[in-house]
Amino acid sequence: MDYIQTAIDILQDTEVGRALEAVRDFYDSVQPDFDSFTEETGVKCQAGCGECCAHFIPDVTASEALIIAVAILFGKRKSELQERLKGVVLSRIACPFYDFWSDHHCMIYNERPLVCRMFNSCLSEGKNGEMEFRDCRFNGNASHFDISSLSSSFKPMNDYGEMLENLEGNSAETELLPAAVEREMDRVGNILACLFSDPAALTPVKTEA
Repeated sequence: MDYIQTAIDILQDTEVGRALEAVRDFYDSVQPDFDSFTEETGVKCQAGCGECCAHFIPDVTASEALIIAVAILFGKRKSELQERLKGVVLSRIACPFYDFWSDHHCMIYNERPLVCRMFNSCLSEGKNGEMEFRDCRFNGNASHFDISSLSSSFKPMNDYGEMLENLEGNSAETELLPAAVEREMDRVGNILACLFSDPAALTPVKTEA
């Protein structure tokens, strides 16, 4: 059992628990679409590249921030990830969880926001409703596939965004990731304080790195 499921079990009778389960299930349901896009087109990030993370702080919804907050609070790298949040310098425009030495250069890869999942793995909708692919400037293989030849099942980014916004406990409102995650950590912490006399005594679940 992983730490997200542990948190869902503990928070199951709360609004936060239901919102957490909804976003976890949503990610599980859409990730195969992005994996299929990568497999069918051959488009993928270049090995060793982390430029998007090093120069970008995503805006996230409450649900996206919630699952990251739970990953921090229940995971085995709590202190390290909390320090990352505290050390954010907005003028650097770098995601606090970008780490060149981590797998995929991301310290929260399994709980990464939707925009990170869709980047280089999803089509966009143009001004006239046509499907298009907006390639990363560091990636050179967008011209190697024909959009018209792709499976019709691929949805544009906007569709996934609407699905995310409509999740239980979520909305279209967004906030920069550091502030949003800190707020959700406080919210989960307050609930745990009501459920346990010593929430800090909860033992982090050991998971794969």
